[in-house]
Parts: sequence; structure tokens; C-alpha cells
Amino acid sequence: MSEGNRVDQLREAIHQARARVYQVGAATPLEPMTVDGVEQEIWVKREDLGPIKAYKWRGAFNAMACLTPAQLEGGVVAASAGNHAQGIALAARKLGTTARIYMPKPTPLVKRKAVMAHGGDCVAIELVGDSFSEAQTAALEDASRTGATFIPPYDSLEVMAGQGTLADEIFTSGEGPFDRVYVAIGGGGMASAVAALLKNSWPKVKVIGVEGVDQASMKAAIEAGRPVSLDYVDVFCDGTAVTQAGHLTYEFCRELLDEIVTVTNREVSSAIKSHWDGLRVIPEPSGAMSLAGFLKQHEAGEVGPGEKVLTILCGANMDFAKFADVSRQAGINPRCDRSWRFEIPEEKGSLAGLLADLPDGVSIMDLQYGRTACEPQRPLLSVDVPDPALSEFENWIAKNKKRSEDVTGHGATTFRVIPFTPSLFVSPLFVEVEFPERAGALLGFMNAISAMTSLCYFNYTYTGERVGRALIGLDFDSGTDLATHRENIFGQAGKTVRAVKEVLIDSLS
Repeated sequence: MSEGNRVDQLREAIHQARARVYQVGAATPLEPMTVDGVEQEIWVKREDLGPIKAYKWRGAFNAMACLTPAQLEGGVVAASAGNHAQGIALAARKLGTTARIYMPKPTPLVKRKAVMAHGGDCVAIELVGDSFSEAQTAALEDASRTGATFIPPYDSLEVMAGQGTLADEIFTSGEGPFDRVYVAIGGGGMASAVAALLKNSWPKVKVIGVEGVDQASMKAAIEAGRPVSLDYVDVFCDGTAVTQAGHLTYEFCRELLDEIVTVTNREVSSAIKSHWDGLRVIPEPSGAMSLAGFLKQHEAGEVGPGEKVLTILCGANMDFAKFADVSRQAGINPRCDRSWRFEIPEEKGSLAGLLADLPDGVSIMDLQYGRTACEPQRPLLSVDVPDPALSEFENWIAKNKKRSEDVTGHGATTFRVIPFTPSLFVSPLFVEVEFPERAGALLGFMNAISAMTSLCYFNYTYTGERVGRALIGLDFDSGTDLATHRENIFGQAGKTVRAVKEVLIDSLS
């Protein structure tokens, strides 16, 4: 079959799928969204508002609704990192069949619980291996052994047709045409269907695929001229963590996509924050990849000022425990966050002196310091620099150029490695300081105690609360000196800060 006929066949299959998928779910809306610093008109396709909080129900149900009564009687098997499994479970209950679903062992608990909630007694979950590929191999072996029907997550015309119903909703929404449509790529099913339908409806539209930099299987396939297996796949965006693109989806994406842009986990985290700021919704990482791709191209100046943009929020099934990592990577403003190491002498007031002339408007996001035998000392400072303060901050950095090093994204910065040498401490006192989260509040405490003690440890990171908390090690010249100043240290509570509490630290001898 020629490429043109194959694309026509997919479009026709999408139109036929409409009569099936709306048995279990309604069309999801398009919503406008604003992003700070972006003038282009941005619209978001809200697939998080579907019956499983992601788009995968469309393809799973359409494929299973196409099965014969005998195939349904024999049951189905599938492999999934989460969202496809929920679609299979929903379809199994609706169609009165059974499903065995193979999932990687590290699959987030929220997705496993959702599968059972949608499928109930119709579904059994088998946890196999550490990757989607291992789970899929086990599912295919099951299908071969038992005769059950394997429902692929993307490499199937029926699955792609079901996913394509979301593109049909985009076209019929009345909000188009769009100049650019960004779509996340895992195996490529959704990207294939969206491109096939929308490029026929709006010939001038650019459909741009988005992949994670360490899971770009479709990009690798297009470059190699065939699907290839990646040696390593990052799983931060677990819903798109696919080792190898599908053979059928590769053909469609190669023909229909205008380009593929790759994004980092940090850029995805930034996009999750932008969704929260603009719509008060929190996508899962894969669900935010579409917007991340647009923001990357916008920042690079690759998007025209008058272009109308559509992004697809394709899922919002994120484990609650992952929020902390996303928040850490996103920061206040990931495009402005920077981390620096500074060289300072080991003497009283040196760290406070470094921070004293930080330009107004610059927020301290993270401060790490531990006294070591090295001289000079090298505290790590992470800051958020808003645009109005950028010029003044650059001047401040230039003034400190000889004693500063940009360590943004370095391992010690990311994992908060704070080395210190306890044997260098004479008479230490560790305190937790709670202070109003505003510029200058903590610095006031540091200035007040700088003549009494020297800092031997400092651990603070911004949490988004109205109050900040820092673990600070104070070292005194002797036990007598500590006793003399102890009351003054704790007396700062209510004066410069909210509270000062002693913290017992083990293993300092």
C-alpha cells in the first residue's frame, strides 16, 4: 500500500473510531493558557479530563471494540507503563472480557491502583522487569502461549485511530486553525494520528513531535532509517519511556512530522510548573512534554510572534511522591535559576558579607556550606534572578568573578552534597532557624550573630512555604564562649527570625 493510501486509511479509521470511543468517554476541551514571557496564543488540549486522566483510553478501547466475540471470550493481554493499562482495564470491564496486563516493577503505585479501580475483577496485573520492553516481551509470550489477543500500546492502526479522535475534537472545536501543534512521542501512536488528521484539515499546520533527550527513540529511528533499540532510556517521563519506536508509527511519523524537538527533565519540570501557574493543573511529566517542546523553541526564537500554538496535555497520573523532584528541578523559574560556588575566607562574618550586597530582587533558592580543611572555603549558592534584577546581578557576578564558579546542573548541586570536616569544629552548636520567607530575613539573623560565632555548616533550600527553615552550624572558640553567647543566639527568635531551635547532630567526633 502506498504512503498516501496508508495515511488515508488511518484518517478513515479515525472517523470510524468516533462511534466506539464515545461509549466510555466524552470529548475533552481546549483551553487557552498564558505563560509569563510568551506573547503567542497558546491553547491546551485537556486530555487529563478524560475518564482515565490521560488519552490512552481512546486507542485501547477502540482496538478492543474491534475484536470479534470469540477474541473477547479468549481475553486480552497488554503491556504498559501505566496509562495504556488503565485504558485496557476500562475497556475490559465495559466489553465484558478479561485482561492480563504486564507492567514494569517500578510502575508508580498511583497508576497500578487506577488500573484495578477501572478494571476490578476483570483485570490481573503482572509486574515484570524494570522496563516497558521487558513487560512487553512477557505479554507477547503470554499471548503466544494462551491464545489471548495482544493489544499493543501504539503500533496498531486501530490503536492509532482511537488516539486520533482527540485530533478530530481539535478540528471540530472551532478554535483552529493552529500554526503549530506540539505532541509528545512515546511509541508514536498519538503523534501519527494527530499529524495524519490535522495536516489534512489544515495543510499549513506544523506538527512537531517532542521526546525526552534520553528516550528519543523516534528521532533515532528517523535518523537511522528504521526503528532501532536505544541502549539506555531515562524514565523520569515514564509514560513515554520507550526503547524502540513502532514500525508502523515510524512510517507515519517519518512522513508526517515536520520535526522532532528533544527536551530535558528540567525543561519538562518547568512546563509542569507553567501548567500549574496558567491552568492550576499538574500534568505527569510525559503530559507536559508538549508544552516543554514549545517553550524550548520559543526561547530559541524559533516561533513566530503571531503564531497560534496548540499543546496537548496528554496525561496527569503522577505519583504524589514525585512532586518533590519535579518541584526541585523546576525551582521558582527554571529559566532564571543559577548556582554558583564562591571562595570565601574561613573567618567570622565572611558568608554574611558575601550575601550582604546581593542585588534587590534576587531570591536565594539554596545555600549549602560545610567547613572543610580546604582554604578558601567554597559555599554553594543557588539564586533566582528575575528580569528586572538581571543586569545588576550580572554586574555583581562580574565583581566576584575571580572567586566564583557557575555550577548550575552539576552533580553536587543536584544531589545537595555538602561536605564538611567535623574535626575542624571547636565547640559547635547546630540550630534550626525558622524565618519569614522574604528577602533579607535570614540575613538579619546572620548579621546579628556574626560577631559572636563563625559558621561551620549551612543547609537551606526554598520549599515554597511562607516560612523558610535552615539548619545552621555555629562554631565557637571554646565551650565557655558558647555558654556566654548561647542566650543571645536563642534570643534572636522574635527579633530577626521566627524561631531558633537546637538540633542534636550525631557522629561529629
